[in-house]
Amino acid sequence: MKHFLDLCKQYNIQTRIVNGILSIEFSETDQIGGVFLNEFIRLNHLEESGVEKWVKGAKGRDYDGDEVVLELLVEMYKKIEHLENRLGHTQDSHLKLTHKLQTNYIGHGILCFENEVLDSQKLYYGRIDLPIFPHKIIPCFFKALTPQLAEIVKMGELNTRQYDSYIVECERIAIRTKKEEYS
Repeated sequence: MKHFLDLCKQYNIQTRIVNGILSIEFSETDQIGGVFLNEFIRLNHLEESGVEKWVKGAKGRDYDGDEVVLELLVEMYKKIEHLENRLGHTQDSHLKLTHKLQTNYIGHGILCFENEVLDSQKLYYGRIDLPIFPHKIIPCFFKALTPQLAEIVKMGELNTRQYDSYIVECERIAIRTKKEEYS
């Protein structure tokens, strides 16, 4: 982990690095554009499906119901919608990306890989599988600073907040584990 912190300092990136194993699929690209940008936009708009917009509006109008139950119902609705699309073969498929790996460490705006898998200074488009509820696929563009370290250069605003929240949760778990070791 110290190795990645030193690399971040070398590139003037202020972040904390935590243990974080995330699956990521990615492909090299020469620009933020084309079919990768189209998928990026489409996946970010999926965040704002019709039922989710309604729920956000309802929460803003003095919603008196149980928010956990509401969230579960929304997820059930989305799963049913997904099944309907699949049965009707109308579901848009994701682009086929060339690489699938796991991160070893993550930081705010940073992805760290154990092996040297990236070409330095190259741009990549990727989809991060974020293990939260509800399950998230986060599209992003990232630039390889070294063969093991990449900086995220484009990620949707809501996805950035959820990614950063996941990092904070990983930090909490690490702190809790250390406290339990010393108790």
